[in-house]
Amino acid sequence: MKYFSLLVCLLCLFSCKNNDKEDIDCALFDPFIANLFIKLVDSEGNNLIENNTFIANNITILFNGNTFTNVVFTNVPDLENLMALNLIGVDGNNLFEIKLSDNETDSLIMNLTTESKVCGLTFFKLNSVTYNETIQTLENFNGNYMITVVK
Repeated sequence: MKYFSLLVCLLCLFSCKNNDKEDIDCALFDPFIANLFIKLVDSEGNNLIENNTFIANNITILFNGNTFTNVVFTNVPDLENLMALNLIGVDGNNLFEIKLSDNETDSLIMNLTTESKVCGLTFFKLNSVTYNETIQTLENFNGNYMITVVK
């Protein structure tokens, strides 16, 4: 009887599966992709989108041959008059062209490092941002990033 009990215990012990790392069901996966928020201000701190120096609906962002529209939040409290960019690209420097008006286009370089890849999505860490050849200070903005650009 001792041997039978020992055999049952060993069978239970070695037949258990180790699920320390569970697979993610990509159908249920809701990704949080970090954003870079951009606040454009004048030398006195006035928001240049809020005072209509730049018209929110006319601002577009070009990246890798793609044009992104509706990049300015206009009706979301705490985000109003901020531009938003998802952290997308490749490891290293990624050039974005920000068309503020027909006459003015700025350049933004995001330096990214891959943090992880899950369900076909790549998640990046933002290392630095250069706006019109000026290195910007990154601020924590509710788990995202924000820069304030003085124009």
